[in-house]
Order: sequence, then C-alpha cells, then structure tokens
Amino acid sequence: MPEPLPWDEIAALLTRMLGEPVSGGLPLTPGWSTRTTWAAHGELAGPLVVKARRGERAHEKTQWSAARLPLLAARGYPVPAIIWHGMARDGWHVTVQNRLPGSPLSTLDGRLLEELLRLVELQADAAIPAGDRDFAGYIANVLFDDWDDVWANATLAAGPLCARIRRWLQPVWGLRLPPSDFTHNDLNLSNILSDGQRITGVVDWDEFGLGSRALDLIALGCDCQYRGAHAAADRLLDRAASIAGSGGLRCLVSYRALAWLAEDSTGGQPSQAAIQAFSDIIDKLQAAAC
Repeated sequence: MPEPLPWDEIAALLTRMLGEPVSGGLPLTPGWSTRTTWAAHGELAGPLVVKARRGERAHEKTQWSAARLPLLAARGYPVPAIIWHGMARDGWHVTVQNRLPGSPLSTLDGRLLEELLRLVELQADAAIPAGDRDFAGYIANVLFDDWDDVWANATLAAGPLCARIRRWLQPVWGLRLPPSDFTHNDLNLSNILSDGQRITGVVDWDEFGLGSRALDLIALGCDCQYRGAHAAADRLLDRAASIAGSGGLRCLVSYRALAWLAEDSTGGQPSQAAIQAFSDIIDKLQAAAC
C-alpha cells in the first residue's frame, strides 16, 4: 500500500504553488491508503479544502471538473471552485478548493428538501459533450457487461439481494440512459452543507460527469432510506422516476445498490442495514408497479 503524504509536505508544496503560506492540516477524512482530505487556510485565499488522491485517474477527473464546475456555478449552484491541482511525488495528485460554509446534513426534510430538489434541476440539460465522462454509459456497462467487478464484489456482500436485482433488471436489460445532465454521482447527506436555514454548498465532486440527474436523487434517497428518513426517500425516488421513467429508475436504483454493496464488500464490512434499505426500496417500487 502507498504511504499517505504527510501534511507538512503538502503544505510546503502548496505554499510554492499558490505563492502564499498555507497552514492548517486538520484531517477531514480517515487516512485511507489512496486518499486523504484536510481543512487548511491560505494567507490570501482563506479557508481551503485540500485533497490528495492516488490512482483513480484523479488528474484527468479533476482537470475535467475544474473546467466544468464553473458552468454549474454560473447557474447558481453552490459548488466549490478548484483553485489549483497538480501532481505530487509517487503518483499522488493534490487538489485545492475553497471551503464552502455550513455543516453536513444529518437529515433532509421540509424546506431543505425542496431546495435540494430545485438545485438538482439546475443540473438538467448540460448541453456539452460527455466524452469519457459519460457516467450513464458507465452505469450500463457495469449493469450489463460486468465492468469493474461491481457485480462480483456486491455479491460477496449480499448474494440473495444481488440475485433479486438481476431478476428485477431483466425487463430493462440493456437500457442505456443518455448522458444529458450534470451528475455528482456520489450525492449523500454528508456532501450537502447547510447553515440550518438553507443549503450553502454541495461538495465532493470527485466523480463529476454527465448522465441522468435522477441518479443523484436516487443516491440521496437511498441514503435517507438507510438513515430512516423514509418520507424524504419516497419524495426523492418519486422525483427520480418522473425524470428517468420506470425503466431508468430500475437501472439507477440497481446500480446504486450494487455500487454501495461492492464498496462495503471491498472494505470488509458488509452492511446489513444497507442490505435492508435496498430491499425495502425494491419492495416499495415493486408494490407501486402492481
């Protein structure tokens, strides 16, 4: 496993690249073997978030995001600005963003839920070519062509549920949604910041791409279901169905379930709560289709 980069080395690099002293170094995530995130402060730039990632095509993804996140910002979407990104030693890639105000949500309802739904509508109709950031195409490849061992890893965590998902997908097998919208692709409550009255930011756009914005509603709905916020989950899934249609909803829920379970499996701790949450979602969707 690669050794994580120490903060002192990161701070020295950023001080050179930004041309101003950078301090801080409070970890915001666990020190995983391939990624770490810190809170920092630039003497002129102010509050910053610094990310170090190794592998995962981090440079290409960040370069794409740095050029296209401003398109979302121009629509009034509260996204961070990428101030600098570049390579460090041993294949590590470092990204510096401004730190948005607010704290991560622990639940989503009422006014904040409606505000979030309005924000996701700003993701519609990106009107730019997807190129290699066609996340809708990637989802179809995972579901129907067994890309990246997602099915295999998810099956390790929840074999019976994965068998059920495969059966559930049969009527829409091969469906490929168009990459027409901006998509976050990992939207969950911890990535939505609020001051208690309004949403102040949406962060962690590491997998930013183009696809169906319904996926972001589904990912957030699954997170709400997992946390017991069932009314919010139902509202988000209903809106996702109106965007993607019943077939698209089936594909996107399936992908989100498999991706979540596969990550649990590779982390060594399959989550029974996650298995139950996805089983309950499929139960509800099947009942509604009757």
